[in-house]
Amino acid sequence: MKIAFAASALVAVAGAASAAPLAYWSFPATAQTPNYGMSWPINADFKWSAGAATIDTDAPKYDGSPAPTALQQGSMQYFAGSAVNSQFGAVAGQSLSMRNDTQDRAQGKSIIIRFDGSLHFNYKLSYAERYTSTGPAGVGISYSGDGVNYTAFTSYTTVRDGAFAASARTIDLSSASSIWGLSAVYLKITFNNFNVGGNGTARIDNVLVEGTAIPAPAGAALLGFVGLAAARRRR
Repeated sequence: MKIAFAASALVAVAGAASAAPLAYWSFPATAQTPNYGMSWPINADFKWSAGAATIDTDAPKYDGSPAPTALQQGSMQYFAGSAVNSQFGAVAGQSLSMRNDTQDRAQGKSIIIRFDGSLHFNYKLSYAERYTSTGPAGVGISYSGDGVNYTAFTSYTTVRDGAFAASARTIDLSSASSIWGLSAVYLKITFNNFNVGGNGTARIDNVLVEGTAIPAPAGAALLGFVGLAAARRRR
């Protein structure tokens, strides 16, 4: 009862506040050669907090071999970007791509977003997306407060037509109260059901995380609520 009351109070206090950007990745560089020689994790192009804002992956990465084979290049590459969901005057540079291979090593793998959600709640994730005809048929979204234990949030079926969507994909995470106010919040975009043995790809671009700021003194109430929720889960 106390937890439900605290959540209702926070929503009431912050109801008039609008969502604010927390981190944004536009991958603004022009096409690079080779497109698999990437530095991990990828820092946000813009962030509005002191904490880390990065993108990483659990898919295979380039192993550093000279003149690498397709398998040695790993699953992650840069391809041409999009203006869909572009923010803050960013241009269409590159997009982040996950590519499957003959050993199906991209099946069920994820792009992992980390951001600082301190004194914010009602998070929202948006991005441009593109899937080739042999790319993933489904996408799952999950969240975590420790980067280890993830909670499945939602999933959707993709449109595998090879073109960027006419509008950005938006995931409203406002009901994920267990990650409110945390200094490290993790979101996974997981790609499922690539065509077996094919080289289909999934691309995302212009990744934006937003959250609603909690006006003082409601910030203290938010931290207390998160603590109560965590204690309740442990019990």
